[in-house]
Amino acid sequence: DMLYEERYDRILPSMYGAISICLLIGAIGWAAFLIISNAPFENNILSFLLFCIAVVVWIQMTFVGMAKDYISILKGFGLGILVSLLLDFVLVFGFQYNVVITSLISAIIGYGTMMISFTLVLHDYFPIGNGSSLKFMEWIDKYPSLVFVGFFSMLGLFIHLLIMWASPWGERVIGLFYQAPAHDLPALLAFLTTLVTTINFVTSVEVNFYPKYRLYFSLLNEGGSLADINEAYKVMVSVLKQELFFLAQVQLFVEVLVIVLAEVIIPPLGLGFKPTMISLFRVLCVGYGLFAIGNSMMLFLLYFSNYKDALLTAATLLIVNTLATLFTITLPQFYYGFGFVLAGLCMYLVAWERLSSYINHLDYHIYCKQPIFVIERKGWLTHLARRLDGKYNLLDNTEKIN
Repeated sequence: DMLYEERYDRILPSMYGAISICLLIGAIGWAAFLIISNAPFENNILSFLLFCIAVVVWIQMTFVGMAKDYISILKGFGLGILVSLLLDFVLVFGFQYNVVITSLISAIIGYGTMMISFTLVLHDYFPIGNGSSLKFMEWIDKYPSLVFVGFFSMLGLFIHLLIMWASPWGERVIGLFYQAPAHDLPALLAFLTTLVTTINFVTSVEVNFYPKYRLYFSLLNEGGSLADINEAYKVMVSVLKQELFFLAQVQLFVEVLVIVLAEVIIPPLGLGFKPTMISLFRVLCVGYGLFAIGNSMMLFLLYFSNYKDALLTAATLLIVNTLATLFTITLPQFYYGFGFVLAGLCMYLVAWERLSSYINHLDYHIYCKQPIFVIERKGWLTHLARRLDGKYNLLDNTEKIN
């Protein structure tokens, strides 16, 4: 919304406010988890640092795409990964240090490199800004469903991993740390195939679709002629369909390629894959491919402010993945992974049906479903955010006078 309103001074304060809240809640929760787990002290310290830096980087990743400086973003990712891998290699094979400790240290430095790089990119593109960094919280009162869309979609994406830790393949590492290596490794590699869709969505789909989307709604809001609005609508829908079709084609090509070549490309990696793990990898690739396209369509639902259907899509993924995975772990191991495939398929179908229906009746949703009287939602978060923003502005004005 701040980008649409061209209020760029609100971007960085919102990012730092989100980082502060997530770090406060996440750090306390993760620290408690580590204490209960009773892992070695040095492992806990490094794990805590990695968690905190990762929180910052993941939130930065949400913002850094807005800068559109893809070369600098790519350099940040590449440099962070390169530094992490090289440092880990040198410490493990050159100095024979403990693998777990060196891997944690390398990951911390790698994420730290990304964090510094993304910070430079963001500050180079956006102004430092003004006002309270927690001003964004009032939007949670306005659009509370967005919180659940994000939570359900992320939990739905990873819930099958947690459930598999309780399966016959699961094992306890220490304290509350569990793993199911025979499932976790194939899931990790299968998840990496979705990066193709993620990158294409940011660098191609949004780049091509957003100008048409903005033109259409600009004509609506600024008194464009009916002919121009209808033409902008046709162009916008046409570009949307073309980009989704292209996205699906690329993802399908990648999935077919890795499924066919799995027995060729995986064994040389030296990860200890057994035939059952390669079969599971192929199954999970299908599930993650369906999720990638379904998630992209859900993001388009959010573009059109269709929060209700986006929430339905995310909830479908979570519910089906939970129930289907719980059911599959009671079956022979051959069926492992099919619960997530079913969840990805259901998410895809719901997202496709809801997006198609909304686009086909866009005029109705825009002209007929808008409230006659706009009632602003003011919860306690809104009052808190505005009070903090008011105090910040008062303090800022006082400093300027002095």
